[in-house]
Amino acid sequence: MLGSSIRVATVFGIPIKLDLSLLILAVMLLVRYGPVYGVAYGVFATLALLLSIVLHELGHSLVGMAFGCRVREITLMFLGGQAALDRIPRRPWQEFLMALAGPAVSVALGIGGLLAAPLARGLAGETGVHFLAWQVGYLNLALFVFNLLPAFPMDGGRVFRAVLAQALGRLRATYIAMLVGRGVAILMGAYAVWASEYLLLAIALFVFFAAGQEYRGVQIEEGYRRRGERPPWEPPPPPDDVYVGPPPYGRDRR
Repeated sequence: MLGSSIRVATVFGIPIKLDLSLLILAVMLLVRYGPVYGVAYGVFATLALLLSIVLHELGHSLVGMAFGCRVREITLMFLGGQAALDRIPRRPWQEFLMALAGPAVSVALGIGGLLAAPLARGLAGETGVHFLAWQVGYLNLALFVFNLLPAFPMDGGRVFRAVLAQALGRLRATYIAMLVGRGVAILMGAYAVWASEYLLLAIALFVFFAAGQEYRGVQIEEGYRRRGERPPWEPPPPPDDVYVGPPPYGRDRR
């Protein structure tokens, strides 16, 4: 996000990096939890979120590696995590399983955290351990639900693309997933503006533009961009002699 990251660990041969944009997220969590629980609890919430994102991305990465994909690194950023793979599995069922692996880890952590929280409270009372377990449970279940929205290129959008690709092929499935993802992003952004949820607004903007980038990437893979062709389902571009820009002030309009 901010163009600079720090390598903090290596897990299963995968470098784990922290982007400096995480400072924004850390400040937001400290502001949210600090005045109510204290600064230490804000730190606990930050650690719970980072741990959850790392394990979520490792779920994707390990399944991808099982299908022969190389994982260059996992980077934790302000808007979440990103596992950088050298390629996405081309077979739809493989992409389906890889996309579901992250949410599967999240729901397992969520259930485990919520079960551990009352146990920790019973043993030690309202301590940082109880708070950390509750945060792991709550945050992971929230990540599970949010990531399964059909907002391509989020996990739910990739699952949607993989299902469509079985019948329509990867390129056309990506086009449909892009349109649906952008629709979800617009609704998400409208709600974020109404509720003043600026983090959600940033995610909505990311999803909207990233969906188009993913589709262009698949177009390049399929050779359409190289040949200057367009898939038959895309709307045609405007004719060359039709001016569709702003009023041509300064031009000769005689």
